[in-house]
Amino acid sequence: MHKPVTLDAETAKAYIGQSVLLELHMDEDEPPYWCCVHIVGVVLSKEGVWDYPYFMAVSFVDDGRTPSEIPFVDILTIRAMRYHDRHGSGNVLGRVALANAGRSGAALPARRDSFTVPSNVSTGAAHPWLEAA
Repeated sequence: MHKPVTLDAETAKAYIGQSVLLELHMDEDEPPYWCCVHIVGVVLSKEGVWDYPYFMAVSFVDDGRTPSEIPFVDILTIRAMRYHDRHGSGNVLGRVALANAGRSGAALPARRDSFTVPSNVSTGAAHPWLEAA
């Protein structure tokens, strides 16, 4: 048995405008599968109006089609992507975190202990070749 992700309204809205990698399980007779899409909207459930929430998503392939509906109950895993190429490969960020104004949003160095980013950059100490003799 597969357990879908739990998405509340705020988390779902945070995915709008994101490229994501989804693990979907739509049919009990079929195994789960992965796909990459752009989330362009979200429809939330409302008692007496609409029964289930879903994402409006478009494929990475620009085929001119209208957005597809992806119900939350079919999503086993959702991961935001940092970037993607035309083949849909990308660097997965993990689950989208809600915006936090108290954090700087600065990224950590991509490579540490390189010519441009010494390994002791976080200690505040001078790099050995920069210290006075």
